[in-house]
Amino acid sequence: MTEKNRFPNAVAFRIDDPTHDQLLIAAEAAGVSPGVWVRSLVLKALGSEMKAPKIRRAAANAAQLDAIFEELKAQGRNLNQIAKIANTSGSTVSIAADIAAMRAALEGLLARVLDLLHIDEDA
Repeated sequence: MTEKNRFPNAVAFRIDDPTHDQLLIAAEAAGVSPGVWVRSLVLKALGSEMKAPKIRRAAANAAQLDAIFEELKAQGRNLNQIAKIANTSGSTVSIAADIAAMRAALEGLLARVLDLLHIDEDA
């Protein structure tokens, strides 16, 4: 069954340019189209129990997340190098410092990911 058949009533309205610009920004930040974003607000405001079509969210801030994933790959390579050194030298002094530095870097990456994935409750 298509969405058109399941939801026979269409709603259209006009908005000014500044409001449209804000709508585009809000929808992009939520990772959805402007129509889906507005529909979710209407359904929430009306307390509707209508089951809206499932949406596949675009990854908001995808470029920044890609950069974070590249950094995670680099950290994984560092961890492999630390394991190799630990297995060959047996020295744990420098390894402990390396692991502490990696942990700090990973905590920073986690904070960035959580910040980027935050979606406003109203969107």
